Amino acid sequence: MTYIDFYFNVENKFNKIHEILEKEIFRKRKIHISVSDLNVAELLSDFLYTASLTSFLPHMIGNHEERTPVHIDWEHKPLSDDFMVNLKPDIPSSFSRYLRLIEIVSNDEEDKKQARDRLKFYRDRGYEIKLIDATKEI
Repeated sequence: MTYIDFYFNVENKFNKIHEILEKEIFRKRKIHISVSDLNVAELLSDFLYTASLTSFLPHMIGNHEERTPVHIDWEHKPLSDDFMVNLKPDIPSSFSRYLRLIEIVSNDEEDKKQARDRLKFYRDRGYEIKLIDATKEI
């Protein structure tokens, strides 16, 4: 069964993704990041290239057969990745095929409302959910 982590009170979603990716790539995880469109994919990709002077997070935009630790895509044709990070406002298709789904929720009221709807959906179906307050993380 898929385990779901909800990071809430996130000030900057891209920073949180970078932090998660650094940990999970080190653990040899494969990660799919579901975004709304090509523009967001390119913004995230640019951010990942420039976010750290001391590390590089290998990633690709789009669903390619090439194996990189991170795939950023808006169409979601599932690959054999371990984790999914959802940046879309709706329930991602095929989320249950992943070991872990990571939802990142900002302080924006509309984002919170959409996240509550997704949380209710997952809870109603019996998924194990971990709520993580980003303001309390060390």
